[in-house]
Amino acid sequence: MKLSKSLQSLLAALLLFVFNILVVAPASAEENINIGEIVVTATKIEESTADIAQDVTVITQKEIESGSYRDLAEVIRNAGGLNLVEYGNRGSFASVSLRGSTSEQTLVLIDGKRLNKPGDGQIDLNAIPIPLEQVERIEILRGAASALYGADAIGGVINIITKIPDESRTNLSASYGRFVTKDFSLNTSRKIRDTGFYLSLSKDKSDGFRANSDYDLNTINTKITYAPSQDMRADFTLDYNHRDAGAPGSLSWLTPLASQTDEDLLTGLTVKIKETILKLYSNNSKVHYKNPGSENNTHNNHLLGIDLQQSLLIGQSNLLTGGMEILEEDINSKDLFNPDNSIGRHSRTRKGIFIQNESTIYEKAVLTLGLRYDDIASLDRFSPKASLLIKLPWQTNLAFSAGQGFRVPEMNALFWPDTGWAVGNPNLKPEKSTEYEGSIKKFFSTTGNVRLVGFEKRVTDLIQWQENGQGKWSPVNVAKARIRGLEMGGKLRLNMLDLNVSYTFMDPQDIMTGKKIRFSTRHQIKGSTAVYPAKGTTVSLEWSYISNYVVQKGDPGCYFLLDGKISQKLYLPKVTPEIFLIGKNILDRDFQTTRDYPMPPVQFIGGISFNF
Repeated sequence: MKLSKSLQSLLAALLLFVFNILVVAPASAEENINIGEIVVTATKIEESTADIAQDVTVITQKEIESGSYRDLAEVIRNAGGLNLVEYGNRGSFASVSLRGSTSEQTLVLIDGKRLNKPGDGQIDLNAIPIPLEQVERIEILRGAASALYGADAIGGVINIITKIPDESRTNLSASYGRFVTKDFSLNTSRKIRDTGFYLSLSKDKSDGFRANSDYDLNTINTKITYAPSQDMRADFTLDYNHRDAGAPGSLSWLTPLASQTDEDLLTGLTVKIKETILKLYSNNSKVHYKNPGSENNTHNNHLLGIDLQQSLLIGQSNLLTGGMEILEEDINSKDLFNPDNSIGRHSRTRKGIFIQNESTIYEKAVLTLGLRYDDIASLDRFSPKASLLIKLPWQTNLAFSAGQGFRVPEMNALFWPDTGWAVGNPNLKPEKSTEYEGSIKKFFSTTGNVRLVGFEKRVTDLIQWQENGQGKWSPVNVAKARIRGLEMGGKLRLNMLDLNVSYTFMDPQDIMTGKKIRFSTRHQIKGSTAVYPAKGTTVSLEWSYISNYVVQKGDPGCYFLLDGKISQKLYLPKVTPEIFLIGKNILDRDFQTTRDYPMPPVQFIGGISFNF
């Protein structure tokens, strides 16, 4: 492939960065980082939320520990501007989207490493093999982010940051609840001189609240770190998950004998030397679905990635960051019941390079310009983004940003076999978006903040399955959408109280039909509060009111969900037990996030944990 002049310029800039790594010792950018909530997802470098223009939510370790959360899906569900689509309990599929996007348009990462599967473009949150005990924080970046992350970041990015084992401790936990729900976990970490490691073993099992909704989930996690100096650290991770679950189907299409087995293996190596970061990782996923007498399918997804980035501080006002990414994607899907309907084995390579510059203007404003080039299976795409942060008096920030995003077609849509009623389309083009955002944020030192954000996004070449005139359904680039919305929220941190509140309004329009986009959200009111009335005592509540646009009769409407937790620590010599009681769907509301897939009724879980 002949490189364009623009690509040649970007490649030359990247080579300059590599030269800098080898020859020049770049100045550290740490002096520009403010103390407070630190995020890495917005600009790929660690910065304070007060120094970036993008709309980022940070779910901290303290918020995770004090809440009633049992898994990642429950944690993420409570974030504003986010829609969680669930098909039942933890044994079922759960996907996430941001700002009215689809789940395929939302990129999910673990420590900056991709999780989205090349087959369907999605990620099952309930199958992510990361226990909450090993999560440092979760960063949620809203808005188009393809200028940094390439494909699949139209709606935004969710980055799960895991802990660095820097102390010696052990946690043993067990709980029991309704529907014979049993959870057991062991987490231990050690720090020996320059080396640290943690090991996590967990087992979650339940009979389920519906017929054939039982599940058995087992995970193993380990992380080994080596840090001989402050300027160098290497991390190796291995995360494995095995889940056996019943697949009850929808209320309109019951599958009382169906079952599904999921296996996920994530391995990765991250090396950081000063301002240079290298990531190597492998993501293997296997799904086996079986419905006796009608279906027997296996779906294997493999992702092999390399990511390299370098930051360089130029003078006192410009922070330049550049990098490259190469991804090898492979799928192998088989229909064992009817081999002629198998998608088969397919592969593709993604290549991308990016450059970004942050310019500080008289310490009162920050202008960020970014551009990325991607080459994916002979599809070229440039993704620009620009943002301006203006620091007003009284710890108030005014920000504006504009950027483009895109999503490459998932392999299932490209290579779906001719089954007589459906066929794939190998000529699909990427979905493309342009998004504008404006915000104002007010910070109250270390006690909290409030924010108001408005955005508008236009998406073209949306992929939809339509009848192709030959009696078969096929995916085509036909749809267009306009999504605008308003987000507001705030955090309050006091000695005895933590409070989070958010409100989101969205107006999603299908430009082709003039109707609202089906299954989209109109209003969201979400919040959480944790009270610490006495030493070691925590009382927390999480609530969410969701109002959806009902485009067709029977679509999910609105619901209110309330969860809570009460816990008490007992400070004993050498061990700290904690007794807890968790309530899920406390008001026992009958609700659905996906049509004809009911969610669990009220459930209480009691347990105890020991910290050594």
